Amino acid sequence: MKYKLVLISLLCILPLTSCWDQRLLKESKLVYSAGYDLAEDNNVRVTAVIKTDIQGGGDPSQVKSTNIIVNANGKTPGDARLKVTRKVAGDYATNKTRVLILGNELAKQDIYPIFDIVYRDPRSSLGAKVIVAKGQAEEILKLNKVEATLVSEEILDLITTAESHSIVPIENVQTICTIMFDPGEDIVLPLIEKVDKKLIDISGLALFNNHKYTGYNLLDDEPTLLLLFKNQMKKFARFNLEVSPKEKDIRERYISIQVKKNDPDMKIEVSKENKITVKLNLKLEVDTLEYAHDELDSKKEIDKLNKELSKQLTKKAEKVFKTVQESNCDALGIGRQLISFHPDVWKKLDWNKEYAKITIKPKVEVKIVGTGILK
Repeated sequence: MKYKLVLISLLCILPLTSCWDQRLLKESKLVYSAGYDLAEDNNVRVTAVIKTDIQGGGDPSQVKSTNIIVNANGKTPGDARLKVTRKVAGDYATNKTRVLILGNELAKQDIYPIFDIVYRDPRSSLGAKVIVAKGQAEEILKLNKVEATLVSEEILDLITTAESHSIVPIENVQTICTIMFDPGEDIVLPLIEKVDKKLIDISGLALFNNHKYTGYNLLDDEPTLLLLFKNQMKKFARFNLEVSPKEKDIRERYISIQVKKNDPDMKIEVSKENKITVKLNLKLEVDTLEYAHDELDSKKEIDKLNKELSKQLTKKAEKVFKTVQESNCDALGIGRQLISFHPDVWKKLDWNKEYAKITIKPKVEVKIVGTGILK
């Protein structure tokens, strides 16, 4: 009886079987990173970095990873991609793409048409990092290797490390899509460049307005300060500031601090004349990493440092938001807050024109809560 039941079950299952779409990995050319640049006649130049394995040396059991770099020009990204596929044997597979790099000249145009083919392809890697290159994306990808590391892996490691240090925001193909279609917020992306002809460095943050790179950037520790105001601190957030400029020894002039806790607050005030004032308050609790001047066991010294650090970071914040407004980049999503809590005011605004005119007043309050074990 038992065997009859098994046989009947199998006979019932057989009619349900059918074919399915499959793409064999061995037949695919995996694109680990791709670059998009503005070419002649307003064409798009696509550079694809395809990772492949080859046998190393005379031992057939030794397998070594290497890159194949292929590029082509086209009227659209899809047209350029089609021309790239003609240059490679196998299926052009984007499901393993780690990074997408936009050349800065192309990024100054509307970037949505660049991503249209990415969003429509179900095999696209939505977790791929999106980056702006200072110069051409192709020039960075043509490095092939950075020392012993393949270029795709090197860029990915650089970005993920910067994310953990609150230097760049965590953005990818999927997250920027939401922002692109939000009228109350603008995109902010990592900016990288090639240095010393063979190395890659993170320059800062590229600011966008309405899907277009404005050409304005945040540099040095400015990106970290912006991310703290956005409440996007990750594992680390550090600053090095000159607090004792009169000291003879230059090393005693500076203090290095690490943010232990951040508490940002945004208040939007709208007057009867629809004048908008945004008050930003950022409270930071910090640990001291380095302060050769010492005297950190003195409450007087701590109070003095708290006041000086608050003053300097507030001044830096004023510069950050001046740059952000000059670029017309609503990086904090102030417009989104207006849509949510002041909808009547929002309906009367042309936000793309009014944003640069609003008043933004940042304030940073620093409190040293840790001084290390050195007495």
